[in-house]
Formats: sequence, C-alpha cells, structure tokens
Amino acid sequence: MNISRKIMLCLLVMSVCAPAYGADYVPGDVLVVLKPSESESTLKASSLSSMGRESLRTASFAASSGAWVKKVYPAVSQAGNSVYALMHSETKSPEELAHELMQNPEVLAASPNYIFRAAAIPNDTYISDCWGLEFINAPSAWDISTGSKTVYVAVIDSGIDDTNPDLTANIAAEYSKNTIGGSSARDDYGHGTHVAGIIGAVGNNNLGISGVNWNVGLISVKALDKNGEGSFAQVMAGIDYVIDLIKQGVNIRAVNMSLETYLPAEPTHDNLVQMPLWRAFKALDELNTAVITVAAGNHHVAVGEPTTRTERSNGVLVFGKGYYVYPPSFQGLDNMISVSALDTDGTIASFSNTNADISAPGVGITSTWLQSVKRLVQEDGASLATIQGTSMATPFVSGAAALLSSVRPDFSAYQIKRAILDGSGSRLNLLAALNYQAESTEVPQTSTENSDYNDYNNYEQSDSAYEGVNGEGSSGGGSGCNGNVMNISVLIVFLLAAITKKAYHLSKSS
Repeated sequence: MNISRKIMLCLLVMSVCAPAYGADYVPGDVLVVLKPSESESTLKASSLSSMGRESLRTASFAASSGAWVKKVYPAVSQAGNSVYALMHSETKSPEELAHELMQNPEVLAASPNYIFRAAAIPNDTYISDCWGLEFINAPSAWDISTGSKTVYVAVIDSGIDDTNPDLTANIAAEYSKNTIGGSSARDDYGHGTHVAGIIGAVGNNNLGISGVNWNVGLISVKALDKNGEGSFAQVMAGIDYVIDLIKQGVNIRAVNMSLETYLPAEPTHDNLVQMPLWRAFKALDELNTAVITVAAGNHHVAVGEPTTRTERSNGVLVFGKGYYVYPPSFQGLDNMISVSALDTDGTIASFSNTNADISAPGVGITSTWLQSVKRLVQEDGASLATIQGTSMATPFVSGAAALLSSVRPDFSAYQIKRAILDGSGSRLNLLAALNYQAESTEVPQTSTENSDYNDYNNYEQSDSAYEGVNGEGSSGGGSGCNGNVMNISVLIVFLLAAITKKAYHLSKSS
C-alpha cells in the first residue's frame, strides 16, 4: 500500500464526525475500472459481453470484496483497454466499497454511482421566435449546407419523442437504445426531445421549427428517467453503446450530454484518473471521431473552479463550498467542448456557469416537446416548448459539429472542434466556423503537439510521474499535481466522497 493510500485510510477513519455534503448516488453501487489480466495485452469485447475470461475474473474480484457485478461495459472496456464494471454490495456503503477496492493495485479507478440531472431550467411554454438560429448565423450557413442524413448525433439524455412530426424523419430509430432498462428509447420527460429539436428538427417542411441541421441522423440514447435523472452507470452505459456503434462503422460525429452534477473532487490529474466516468469519456475521446459537447451547468459558478458558497434549491442541497461541476470540469480530453448559455442580448445568462469553452443561445429557446403533453402549445401538430438552460445551448454546438461534418467528412473530431472554437471565438458563429473550416487545411488531426493533453494520454503511469501537470486551457480547471500536496488533495476528495449523504436538486422543465 503506497503512502497516499495509507493516509487516505486514516482520513476516512477520521471522517465519521465530519459534516455531510455532496451529490447523491445509487445505494450500494460502485463503478470500478480494473487493469486487464496480464495474459491479454488488448481486451476483446467478447471476453466481457459473455462469461469469458475477463468477465469471470471481474466477478471473482467483486466476490472477494463481498460484492457482485451488476454490469460490464464491453465497448468502453475494449476502447480503454481496461475492465469497466458496475459492482453492488448489500452490506457495504458505496464509500466503503470504493475505498476497499482502491486498496488493490489491480484497481485503476472507483467511485460511488453518482446521479446526473438534466441541465435545463423552466421558463414559459409559449412559442417565441427562434432567435438562437439567427444569432449563430445559421440562415447564412444553410446556403452552404443544411446537413446530411449520413451524419449522426448521439443524444445521451431522457430519450427522444419519435412521435413528434417535426422530428420523426430525422430520428435514427434503428440505432436508438434505452440504457436504463426497457425496450423503448422514447422520451418520457421532455428534455431530450427539446435538445434533439435544436440539433435537428426537420427543416423546410412547413411544420414547427428548424434545427441547426435540416437533415441529420438523431440517435436517442436514453440514460435519464422520467424525472430527468440518471446515474453515472447509466451514462456510462450510454457511452459504451455509442462506442460500440462507432466501432461498427456508424458515422457518429457528435455526442450531446446536456447534464450536470457537482462533486468535491478537484479536477487535477490524480483525481480524474481515479474517476471511472472520466476514463469512459477518455476512451470515447481517443477514437477521435465524435465531438463531445457538455453543458456548463446552471448555477453561475466557474467551470473548473471550486464553488465559494453552499447552494440549496427548494430546501435541498445542490452543492457545498469547494465543489466542482462535472462533466465540464473534465480535462485532458482532445474533443470535448463545454458550453455556457447566452441571453438574447448576447451576454452570459444570469444562471449560466462561466469559464466554458464557448457560449451559445440558452434563454427563451423554442424547440420540440412531448406530443403527449397537451398543455404545451401545438403548432401544425408539432408539440413545442420554450425553456432555458445550458442544456439548450449545448445542442447548438452539437448541431454545428454535425453540420460541419457534412461539409468536411474527412475532418477528425479534433479538427471539427478547432473549427468551431477558432472560427467562432467565444460565442458560437456557425457561418464563421464553416468558413474557417473551408480555409483551414493545416489544422492537425489531434492535439498531440499539446503537452497538457499528452500528460493525460499516459494516465496509466504512477502519480509520481505527474508532478507539475496542468489542466486544459480555457476551462481554468485543475491546479496541477505537486508531490505530497497533491496526494493530500486526493485524499481530501475521497474523504468528502465518503461522507456524502444529501442529494442536490435542479429545477426541472415545466
């Protein structure tokens, strides 16, 4: 047992009298990442999806800690060349089980199965002008391209209502999937349908609205439930499924995740590599196929920086002092873009988290909604709603990535990201991004020239190899590792995670 793990054990023992703050989680569940067996240098999905060697080994490993394996994630395991699994214990708390697992050198990462929530907040339910499309110069960009049915966007969310007539033609039902249990990927909350409409409501059909893409393949990956909530494990299952589709040759060029949570883990290298979900993001990222877009969050805090206050919503704890918003605080990912929300005057919305990579319209956004919710305004048979949040800003960027991919199918995900960020500046400008993309023949395929990314590309090494590592630029994220100081920081994070008890709550779309 190394020094940091010994100190961690001492701190956990001391934590019993500490105050309780933090994100809620699924009782008994722990996500874990194991090293592959020595006999296999490269994992095969078949060895995990069936009761193959790695699957049996994982089951045995769980049993030794008094737990059992609820699920393995074959595609992300193969892509990350590590064993990703969800374990459960009826006798140990998630903190106890995660702590016990981390004592084993075969474990790369472990965490409780925390909860994500949709990053949207309610506004009104009346149709307004689609000002966001004008703001990002979409009408001028449509003179160049209106999208392509051969380009797909995976929406990891509450599902998509395939009965909404302004979406039906663009939904790729053959690839859509429910990852939380059930056979239908149809939305029963509304959030994912609203997000999907911003990306790709059918254009030029005399019906409802138009998305950033008139033509696109929308893949519904249902990972949030009817309350707009989903666990880390459910989101990981969504990522696992997306990776599997990409491996099969499905041309997914953007993955939209309009969700947020707050954790006490500072986004330093050592902390991130011990988060199973970060490793899943990293496995998807390294395919260099799809731009990953994430919402910055809705509590006016800075991405990558600790909160300076404790916030409650309707009497329920959202976060305490010293918390960080995730996933936008993730670092070391070449192809992720975090998105904050703009108000109609072009300023950052009052609710929006700041310090994101880019901003896009997020206030008073009209898009598609559940057909079954009759209290919302109907136009020509298409159900619409107007809501706000960084959830609404994020799909504008996902839509931009898909539209750019329809023009330059040869571009890697990193090249698409650079066209969006370098072409637009701080606020999304679709036409400028398209023009930048057309003129940019020297944009590198990946960020291998950036030493910050390279440090994360070698994340299997020991912590001592990362003294002085800093995070990715504009998010203002982690403060980097610094010997024993960093080890103590890691331990404090696990201490705080061990005493997590109280759920946070976000206001939901009406």
